[in-house]
Amino acid sequence: MKMQILSTLMVLSVSALLTACQTPDSAETAADPTAAETAESIPAQETAAETESTSAETAAEEETIPAVENMSFTVDITDNHAAGMGLVIGNTATKDNYCGMIEIHLDEALAEKAAQEIQIGKTYLFTVQPMMTMSIPPQVAALDFTPADDQEIAKLEEIRKTVSNYTECMETYQDMELEQIIQDANMNYALWTQEEIAEFTEFIAQKGYTDDFKVKSYVKIREELSGSIAGFSED
Repeated sequence: MKMQILSTLMVLSVSALLTACQTPDSAETAADPTAAETAESIPAQETAAETESTSAETAAEEETIPAVENMSFTVDITDNHAAGMGLVIGNTATKDNYCGMIEIHLDEALAEKAAQEIQIGKTYLFTVQPMMTMSIPPQVAALDFTPADDQEIAKLEEIRKTVSNYTECMETYQDMELEQIIQDANMNYALWTQEEIAEFTEFIAQKGYTDDFKVKSYVKIREELSGSIAGFSED
């Protein structure tokens, strides 16, 4: 009888020891043999599917997103603040991008070069980063610049022939005071051709404009540029 009781106690002790060594998961697995297979196989399949889907989406994005290219602007320089502010200002016109006054920001090395080489009243071809602010005038960051050749300047003038609003402006100016005319023209003349600018200067002279007029006109042909409404020239 004592031997039977001892044997029963030993069996219960071993059973308790084995139960204590199992984790909750392993205990459940022992109770349900299919649980381990379900717990291990399904998440693995889902993870593989998600990884494959993410990789496919990333690959698709890389294929469909085009590379962004730098922009270029041919600019008649009106202001050179390269030495003090790392900035030059001028007038430009492009076929597909922007037309009007533009501020070009330069890094330290490029600003040093611009301070020595860029002249007001001359035209330069700027390569800039593919970003432009929504300010007036818009601002861009230059990567490099070179003097514009005759072909590039001629192309600039051809573009201005297509984008110019000179005719519409002159129709409006017939019923405006000289002060208002000059203020409006200072904002628009960057789109005008050299011939139109020369015609405008004669028009305001006939209306009584002189260099000491209370509102300054910045509307001048390329060689006579000496500042802009966006910033006075340092020269």
